[in-house]
Amino acid sequence: MKICHLIFSFTTGGSETMLVNILNEQVKTENVILIIINNLTDEKLIHQIDKRVLVIKINRRPSSKNYTPIIKINYLLYRLKPDVIHSHARLGGKLLLGKLRKKTILTVHSTKGPIPLNVYCKLFAISDAVKQYISQAFGLNSKVIYNGVAISNVKKKDILDRKPIFKIVQISRLEHLIKGQHLLMEALKEIVYNYKYTNIHVDFIGDGSSLDYLKQLATEYKVENHIAFLGLQSNDYIYKHLCEYDLLVQPSIYEGFGITVAEGMAAKVPVLVSNIEGPMEIIDNGEYGYHFKTENVESLCEALRNIIKHYADETNKQLVEQAYKHAIESFDVAATAKNYIENYQSL
Repeated sequence: MKICHLIFSFTTGGSETMLVNILNEQVKTENVILIIINNLTDEKLIHQIDKRVLVIKINRRPSSKNYTPIIKINYLLYRLKPDVIHSHARLGGKLLLGKLRKKTILTVHSTKGPIPLNVYCKLFAISDAVKQYISQAFGLNSKVIYNGVAISNVKKKDILDRKPIFKIVQISRLEHLIKGQHLLMEALKEIVYNYKYTNIHVDFIGDGSSLDYLKQLATEYKVENHIAFLGLQSNDYIYKHLCEYDLLVQPSIYEGFGITVAEGMAAKVPVLVSNIEGPMEIIDNGEYGYHFKTENVESLCEALRNIIKHYADETNKQLVEQAYKHAIESFDVAATAKNYIENYQSL
């Protein structure tokens, strides 16, 4: 089967990370193509894609009114003759003409933004939360296929024990109004100065427009010595080093899924998430992880203090083991890729 994936940009983000995993899994058995529409790409991310995947860059300027790139995309697709076109951009299908739309599907990754009608032959949602959003906002049906993690590639944490420094990691785009990094930073200030817990450190992995703001906030809160910004890192780096942390925190304000939460579970690292639909779905409403009230710093502080206090307890160890088993059963990329292929065949 010839599968063509379509996306506007290929920079840091959960949908791009998921797509790398999907591409690398599907190319084991299928003929796979990736078309990147805009000239926004991260070469580190491109290099993570299996060399057998044909990557085509259209290099369109974002929001361009020039029709040449659109003509180029349609010409390529008519020439390539894919069996299915899998769009990961909501408006991607609107660029396609004629019969191409009849074999174009869309994966919806978030609970924000429009979905054009009569453009896609089938819709997929990355979580039940996104499925409900699609139904309520647009009256459309969709099928849930969870984002996948290459679990066999993730190095596992050996033991949960107390160490001199409690290490926290937060992985996502540095867009604080969406991902909530400022909330974690404020909670860190409270933990260090009000609760006198100074043996704590937070690494932020990712890049984005909020980097300068978050650095200024660290200075304002006087927590520079407790924070490091590690920038955008590859999947291989994250899969190798995630196990070195004591806790993964995802303080998102908006999140359709939260693949880094599933990655934390796969690394046998406890996870703490804001109680919004996507991340709560991953931890099954607290069955496989901890949670706090969204945008509530006091609730986040309380959760952090409780986790640190009971970190070496047997209940925490059992939760982590159960979370790992759940990740294998629900979020393995091999199952995700296979599920998509089976649905392609049914079109």
